[in-house]
Amino acid sequence: MVDLPQILVAVIPIYLLMVVGGGLRRAEVLGPQMDAGLTRLVIHVLYPALILDKILRAELLRDPQVVFWAIGVGFAVIVIGLMAALAVGRLIGLRKGTGWRSFTVTAGVQNYGYVAIPLLIVFFPQSETAVLGLLFTHSLGVELGVWTLGMLILRGRPMKSPREFLSGPIVAVVVGLTLVFVRVDLLAEHSKVAGFVFETLLNLLHWLGLAAFPVGLLLIGTVISDLLGKERYSPRVGVGSLIVRMILMPAVILSLAKVLPVVTEFKQVLLVQAAMPSAVTPIVYARHYGADPAAAVHVVLTTSVAAIVTIPVIISLGRMWLGV
Repeated sequence: MVDLPQILVAVIPIYLLMVVGGGLRRAEVLGPQMDAGLTRLVIHVLYPALILDKILRAELLRDPQVVFWAIGVGFAVIVIGLMAALAVGRLIGLRKGTGWRSFTVTAGVQNYGYVAIPLLIVFFPQSETAVLGLLFTHSLGVELGVWTLGMLILRGRPMKSPREFLSGPIVAVVVGLTLVFVRVDLLAEHSKVAGFVFETLLNLLHWLGLAAFPVGLLLIGTVISDLLGKERYSPRVGVGSLIVRMILMPAVILSLAKVLPVVTEFKQVLLVQAAMPSAVTPIVYARHYGADPAAAVHVVLTTSVAAIVTIPVIISLGRMWLGV
């Protein structure tokens, strides 16, 4: 059992990396001119490499039922989260034109990538490959929820084309699962040359993937630094985001982990997902689609600061309740 000091040791460096990113922005080491290139590097190279590395090594993903539950629960969690945030936004007095859309999408979507990854590695080192493979498979359902219902709420209209759903990480998940299902590992065993190529590829993906979440967290820090202080903080947005992310959704996600017939490793993924603050990417979506990025920033900052305290609490209580 991981105790509270160990949890804090795992959590605090994640947020310190964001602070370092903000500091590097202020010091002009990571200038705005670098954003586009580094973002493309993370989204199209480093993160897909990390995904492929873990999925190709995860034997659990050879079971279609495990994959079905991971994707299906990911989609369900986002739909429930968005509906909860929509209702809470209305209760705290938000309306169209006052940040309601941005609040809903940001508060309704948990961080399912950069913060979750290092926590899973620290909490479950013996099943690291399996839990990360399941996390990335789970993210396929999350992305489906975000790009259907989430974008409908944020933009007021559905996707123009299914191509909008495609991204480097999503393609990596689909390709990785396909290769697992066709048992590419067995093909490699039939030939020394094929085995050598396959292992070399996995090692390359591993080394590229190691850079994914440090670079990603630094970039998150630069985004927050750019928007911090440009708009007056909204206490009602902050309170509403805490109700959704730190009370309602942990209860929902942990309940699903308790009652659904899923493997232990996926329960571990859901445990960490229950403790997550809001995702950061809705800040970018809100700015891009003409919503209110300030409301999204307030949600992210509030839940991220609160998560320093709530992650250890939720993880500790959740582990006892789920028995993981």
